[in-house]
Amino acid sequence: MDKEERQRAVSQQLLSPQVLERVVRDEKISPEKPVEDVAGWLRTKVEKNISVPNPIGKNADPTHGIDSFIMGYTDANPDRAQRITNRLAYVFVEENSKAQTAKAENTSEALGQQLQASQERLTQLEGQLRAKKEANMGRLPNQTSANVATVTGLRQQSESLAIQIRSEQDRLSIIEQQLDAMRQGIGGTAMTSTGAAAINSAQARIAQLQQALTMERALGKTDKHPDVIALQEEIANARAELNGAKQTGSGGSRDDLLMADSMYRQRVQDRDISKARIRSLQAAEAAARSQIAQYQSRVDAAPMVEQDLGPVGRDTELEREHYKDLKTRYENARSSEDVTRKQGGERFSVLYPASPGQPANPWMQAKLFLMSVAMGFMLGSALVVGREFMDRSVHDARALQNEFEVPVIGEIPRIHGAA
Repeated sequence: MDKEERQRAVSQQLLSPQVLERVVRDEKISPEKPVEDVAGWLRTKVEKNISVPNPIGKNADPTHGIDSFIMGYTDANPDRAQRITNRLAYVFVEENSKAQTAKAENTSEALGQQLQASQERLTQLEGQLRAKKEANMGRLPNQTSANVATVTGLRQQSESLAIQIRSEQDRLSIIEQQLDAMRQGIGGTAMTSTGAAAINSAQARIAQLQQALTMERALGKTDKHPDVIALQEEIANARAELNGAKQTGSGGSRDDLLMADSMYRQRVQDRDISKARIRSLQAAEAAARSQIAQYQSRVDAAPMVEQDLGPVGRDTELEREHYKDLKTRYENARSSEDVTRKQGGERFSVLYPASPGQPANPWMQAKLFLMSVAMGFMLGSALVVGREFMDRSVHDARALQNEFEVPVIGEIPRIHGAA
């Protein structure tokens, strides 16, 4: 506030009924009259004696309000004037301190209530936002990038699984062809398990002999070499034994014959493993496709979820900023309240108490004396001038001639008495 506004504010507080009535009661001014009437009378005595001097300090800026003011009270009794003036000053200081403290307490209390209400509102909004996020977990806007990356990875995985399935299906087809060839090689004759064993033994011996023959020929031996001729004869005998075993084992089970072959059993085992692997790969591919559809639906739902979360999110952010602002103001108000309690607000204090035995205006008596002398001089002069103007008597010949317009024949001189 500027100087004039601050002066009005101080005057209103100084001349408030609370301050004046307390002074009237403390000083027992006219106790036979109502306190309100005496306070009104005291107000008329004080309100004309409030002035604001220039700000204190050599380089003080007069536009920066006031830092002191002068007040007074006039009374015929100097002791009573001093006592009432000092009482008025001290009561004003005390009441001002109480008012500032109460104002600070009310401010911090109001801000505390607003801060609590804002915190409750913020907790409610955060709960609503958290519930919506939990209900839409996986479809939140900030999870879109992760969902897109997951879909891309799952599609690559699905393509890899499809390639593996095709490869495994090709391998299974080859195994099936091999099994069919092995079945067709047995023919339609059924054999016993003993015959099948003899056939397997003969086939194994033939394979060994052929391997030995191959090694002999690799050493450079010709068909006329005795070792080569001996091996060929043994191979012929083994084949004869094989044919005999086939003929001897007729009448047995065809499946027993097939299962007696270790190579056939290995191919059957490979076929079963291949089928199981195909089923596992197909299940993994189906799971990957299901996950792709799931994550793609999350990506597609992200805009709708963002639209649903938008109002609650904005309200939450606004309330959070409001809460931060209120918290800062509340902390400042609490600090101000503590300072006010310790320092008494603006810390008004009485710099110069009323001096005893001094009149309200020391120069008044001198002024009254000079005014009396001047008035006496003026009044005497006026009386002299008026009497001279009203006197119609003639004192010399010239005045007689001027007054009556007649010539003067003779004049008797003034006769002075002898000593």
